[in-house]
Amino acid sequence: MKVSGLRLCRWSAVLGLAAVLLTSQVALAARVAVSALEGDPKGKLRAQVTAALRKTRKVQVSPPTAWTQAAGKQGLKGPAAVTPAAIKRLAPKLRVDAVLTGSAGRDLEVRLMNQDGQVVWSESYPLKRGLLAPKDAARLAQAVATARLTAPEPPAPAPVAPPPLPPLPPPPSRSEPQARAEPGETPREVPPEPPAKGTAPAPVVKKDKDAPVRAPAAPKAPASGKAGRSAALAWVELDDESHTFVAGSGGGVADEEQVKDVPERPGAHPPRVRVLVGAAVTWRSYCARPGVESCAVFDARPPEQRLGDTADYSAQAPYAGVAAEAEVFPLTHRTSLLRGLGLTLAYQRSFAPTTVVVTTPTGSTPQREVTATDTAYGAMLAWRYFFAREGADAPLWGYAGVRLGVLGREFGLDETLNVALPVVHRFSPAVGVDVSVPLLKLVRVEAAGRFFFLPSPGRSLLGGGDDGPYPSEVRDYGTAVSSLGWSAEVGVAGDVWGPFGYSVRGHVEGYQDGFTGQGARRGWTEGGVAQESYLSVLAGVTASW
Repeated sequence: MKVSGLRLCRWSAVLGLAAVLLTSQVALAARVAVSALEGDPKGKLRAQVTAALRKTRKVQVSPPTAWTQAAGKQGLKGPAAVTPAAIKRLAPKLRVDAVLTGSAGRDLEVRLMNQDGQVVWSESYPLKRGLLAPKDAARLAQAVATARLTAPEPPAPAPVAPPPLPPLPPPPSRSEPQARAEPGETPREVPPEPPAKGTAPAPVVKKDKDAPVRAPAAPKAPASGKAGRSAALAWVELDDESHTFVAGSGGGVADEEQVKDVPERPGAHPPRVRVLVGAAVTWRSYCARPGVESCAVFDARPPEQRLGDTADYSAQAPYAGVAAEAEVFPLTHRTSLLRGLGLTLAYQRSFAPTTVVVTTPTGSTPQREVTATDTAYGAMLAWRYFFAREGADAPLWGYAGVRLGVLGREFGLDETLNVALPVVHRFSPAVGVDVSVPLLKLVRVEAAGRFFFLPSPGRSLLGGGDDGPYPSEVRDYGTAVSSLGWSAEVGVAGDVWGPFGYSVRGHVEGYQDGFTGQGARRGWTEGGVAQESYLSVLAGVTASW
């Protein structure tokens, strides 16, 4: 029996030691995410740190793309993805116990943050050519593997001294007769003997009628936070596959099971599609003068020097029409620069009632009412850099970008009317910039500018030049033409309810055509100039998804 008891004691000691080792292993086998490091654009330093951590076999390293994608779904990029608030939001969803982050310069300033976003460890290591020395990488990995993931507990408050006990009643005199228990009587309680001189009186314990007087217990130490519990429940079995490493990637690919658990914040990404439907009013002006470089120079001449045919058009009142626009950016939910690629489409058609009077040396024709059509259209590839301002319910997205495509502007009427009206058809490549700055949910300032490459008259989607459908737009004024064109717009927009909003903006567009050579019209022997401008106001309802 003694031998078996001794063996039992030995086995108990062995099991106890194993339990201690297992507990320590559980505390160390935490799951750590290594975020992108500032100053490490290619991720080489992060890859080195990840590899060093995995070599310790004491931690599990979550693939870095899991943290990046989860942060991206919340609209968090760069330093915003590793703030205490972001870590408290994302770490439980990704089942990560701690996040290792930092910045690289001449030294690597690194810090370890637990699930509550608290910094539990930080250190600085020298860098050489953007990487750690092997010895420093091993020191960093060992420090992270042995770091406590709970914040230091505050010291327990000192116990409060118990209140003094009430004084005891004086004991009865020795000369008084002692109470004796008579037969049939319940014995009475005899007071205790007084304590010896110099000793403290013992506390009196009373019956159930009075609550016992006890010294207050010392307050309990505060319980450890979620990070401590998470560290204790971290993975213990570390298989070989969890330590695989792909050079240059920072380790592995994102775990879709982790990322899908992170709910997408409303408005966390710019909208993929934006549509506008509205109305437009336009003022158009046109002038053509022979032998000069601008209409103002010709009009400043004395009447006897104003020789040759001229053409004028000026809208006394604006003419109205409809407008529609669409923007498609299908990759806005990505975190790379490809998110800014998209396509913009625009179409506007207005109807201009016009009174025409043809004046010749022999007289004038009666007034005729005709309706001209003003059509603007375009398709442009776009790239935008999106940025966000924090709003009350969702991020407020703005952008700055460039566009490249083709734009057309046509002012014409039915050729069968045989009316001498200055009509122009233009179709040319264009480049532009645009910007949108959110101020409030209801107010967003927008501006854009475009430059047209050789927007010569007589060109349309059907073709141009001598073989095109509108050769007279050049031949009437000369044998060749050189044109410049531009446009600018500014306005406000905003979101009103759900995906719906509004947009109001002003648009100005101008062209100048310089003609050379002999033209078909009288007086256009050495070319001349034509100037055309449009002023529009567009307002409509928008919808974004």
